[in-house]
Amino acid sequence: MEILDGIHRIDAEVAGRPLYLFLFLGERNLLLDAGCSTSVDEFILPYLDSLGLGARDIDVLLITHPDVDHQGGAHALKSANPGLTVACGALDRELVSDADVIMERRYDAYRADHGIANSNEATAWLREMTGLSQPVDSVYAGGETIELASGNELRVLHVPGHSPGHLALLHTGSGALFSGDCVQGSVYLGLDGTPKLCPTYTDVEPYLQTIAQIGALAPNELHGCHWPAARGAAVGAFLDESRTYVEHIDELVRACLADAPAGLTLRELIQRVNELLDEPWGPPVAQELVYSLHGHAERQAEHAGRNADGHVVYHAKTR
Repeated sequence: MEILDGIHRIDAEVAGRPLYLFLFLGERNLLLDAGCSTSVDEFILPYLDSLGLGARDIDVLLITHPDVDHQGGAHALKSANPGLTVACGALDRELVSDADVIMERRYDAYRADHGIANSNEATAWLREMTGLSQPVDSVYAGGETIELASGNELRVLHVPGHSPGHLALLHTGSGALFSGDCVQGSVYLGLDGTPKLCPTYTDVEPYLQTIAQIGALAPNELHGCHWPAARGAAVGAFLDESRTYVEHIDELVRACLADAPAGLTLRELIQRVNELLDEPWGPPVAQELVYSLHGHAERQAEHAGRNADGHVVYHAKTR
């Protein structure tokens, strides 16, 4: 659907959750995120066709961050349009460009030190959705301007926290901000309106700084990839929800560590924090807390060596 003049939202889906991809039209056309490997044929190309366009009409594919539902379709789009420029954040280039690297350094990042890994079934699905490797052509560090036509500009923002190089786009004409996954509220709701996934930021301080940065910009509208559009006062409310969630999780981590003088492994910390949530997550979603809780543990705890299995043990910092 066209949500603003020349700006379209492509409604896709991933694992029962909404996935919104954004198309910016001008003298140059830009697509924000490529979805999963299956999203190109299932959602992107049909939407382009409904506008009388095809893959070769896209000039730039900007990938907000490394995740299967944002970069997985890049290879298919580049194959359909060899002239396409594939871009991402400078600090995310390696993971976005190489399917093996993202599998190892994002989806298998907690195996060696913490003994936490996806099931074989989940790993196979991630592999499929990641698609084939697609090298990135250019990168942005934040602060650049992408001109689609005279008076039609996008300001590139560096908004880390979910990933080191995460990018967002501010449409200068409308004041609308397209945030990818850089702010995540307190929950991912499914297409059926029920909770499907917890927030998955990884670095707490950068994430909080990103929330503050977007608040200072005071965009008129906020369009994320998995959440309903926020407009007017709802923008600030969503940012407050995001910040409040982080602060609450930080308090729970601190309390759990204080109650465990011998220390906790990350797996034990996840279990204890999950039990304290108003609505605890069941398996396998509870394991997805690994991203944020690892960030909180690294922020406020100390390593107390390793247990008999070789996994890192955290204990509360001594003040």
